[in-house]
Amino acid sequence: MTWATRITILRLILVPVFVMFIIIYNDTTNQQHPDEFWRYAAIAVFITAGVSDALDGYLARHWNQRSALGALLDPIADKLLLLAALVTLGLMPMDHLRPFPLWFPVIIISRDALLLGGYAILRHFLITVEIRPHWTGKVSTFFTLMAVGAVLFKLGPMILWLCLLGAGFALACTIIYVRQGLNLLKRSGHTGAQPRIE
Repeated sequence: MTWATRITILRLILVPVFVMFIIIYNDTTNQQHPDEFWRYAAIAVFITAGVSDALDGYLARHWNQRSALGALLDPIADKLLLLAALVTLGLMPMDHLRPFPLWFPVIIISRDALLLGGYAILRHFLITVEIRPHWTGKVSTFFTLMAVGAVLFKLGPMILWLCLLGAGFALACTIIYVRQGLNLLKRSGHTGAQPRIE
């Protein structure tokens, strides 16, 4: 197993640790002041996961550490970390952190579910799909990560603006991917009416 893959597995392990620290921090509601140690611990885990993402990518590209397992786990680890942050900070009641507006995690999670469903449909029809992330998706992920950071660092008004930017680019990339998927289905002949068999 390559070191890049080991780092990716570590990032997967950090996901439940991040969620646990946020929950513990929020459970200090019976105290007059929350125990900030747990928020700082969650921030440290989130930053570590981000740095590990850059590190395993560097090892894979520049040190010939590519592997089939790493290529499979890397995007899963990225999506799980974002999903965990969105659900924990957006869909759970928070007493000590200003949560995301409800529409933000709904848009981001729905986008990923729609794209996953579209990919499954294309594979069902045996259509070869070359996955190339569009720049709008990368920008959306960047602003989503920044929004998570804004919540963890309690940056107040910045949260809404980062959510608007992240959701806007998420909708844009969803439209682009759906159009690409429909074009692939059209070229393969799967969108036209089927002839009736008498």
